[in-house]
Amino acid sequence: MTNWDDLNEDEMRRRGSLKWSAVDGQPISGHWVAEMDFATSPQVATVLHEAVENGLLGYIPRPAAAAAKAATADMYSQLNWHINDEDVWLVSSVLEGLRAMLRTLLPPDSTVVVPTPAYMPFLSLPQLFGHRVRQVPSRLVEGQWELDFDALETAATDAQMLILCNPWNPTGRVLTEEELRQVEQIATRHGLLVFADEIHCPLVFDPATHIPYASLSEAAAAHTVTAVSASKGYNVAGLQCAQVVVTDAALQEKWREADRFTAHPGTLGVLAVPAAYRESGAWLAQVKNYLQGNIELIEQVLDGSELSWARPQSTYLGWIDAAALGDKPAQRILERTGVRVNCGSTLGTGYERFIRFNFASSREVVGRSLDRITALLG
Repeated sequence: MTNWDDLNEDEMRRRGSLKWSAVDGQPISGHWVAEMDFATSPQVATVLHEAVENGLLGYIPRPAAAAAKAATADMYSQLNWHINDEDVWLVSSVLEGLRAMLRTLLPPDSTVVVPTPAYMPFLSLPQLFGHRVRQVPSRLVEGQWELDFDALETAATDAQMLILCNPWNPTGRVLTEEELRQVEQIATRHGLLVFADEIHCPLVFDPATHIPYASLSEAAAAHTVTAVSASKGYNVAGLQCAQVVVTDAALQEKWREADRFTAHPGTLGVLAVPAAYRESGAWLAQVKNYLQGNIELIEQVLDGSELSWARPQSTYLGWIDAAALGDKPAQRILERTGVRVNCGSTLGTGYERFIRFNFASSREVVGRSLDRITALLG
């Protein structure tokens, strides 16, 4: 098995990823871009090497596309959502699926409801297509982030669409069946389309369980476009391949029109999907175990400090209350320590005191960056 303890800052800078790219010529410690510092699974790497060696860098072979769709259906069957291969469309990214919905499935000048804190493009993309974004701040209740269902109900009264991110970037929450059914009731009552971003579903930690939103009922399926990808769980975001799932026949007809305007994925990304979803289970289990070890490390560092978080149930993103660091904590952290994190204000109004911290790196890298941040409290 892979030993990720060997990763250090010098090695990550040598690789030259966006996450570790210098800022104004100064080296940084990268904890902002949502990707892991761990190389992808050996099974995925083997498929990619074979494709390059065989010169398979042209257009997508039909058998490869069919295999990717079937692997997606297999992956969801493990989550008790039994879909057909024909219910799966291949697109370049989860955001490409969202763009297609915003461009084609919504009337002009629609209102899109977005629970916050939210993945940054969910707040900006609707506006690029002439739609309004209605942010609905969530609540921190007894150390756990929860949707504000009363506020969602109010926001939905004259809206047309809801963006639901579960597992939830950046809080790491995995919504329960009861919570998802409350979302379903609101969406059904108000006739909302739902874009369900489930990109982080491979990275759910026991005992939490991911429930695909559209699997709840026929009513949920009738208003939901689900998007998923191997990009986060298997660290292949640069391969540009995601899957859109639509199971309702009437909504499929509308999606086919929307899909005409989507960007196709790349061949290497399509080839990687079966290797990830079907063959990389042992590697994924190791990743999840290592991430949980990093969570324990972060708990120890934050314990007793003036920084706090709600322990994530999934993903590798920590949503940290950094109010003790004053105004613009992310900027202060970067300027004083060279650690780059996401500023909470970019994930929703009212979250200026928060930072999003990516902990998908070695214990050494995570611990050193956190020590630099907490040293600012002294």
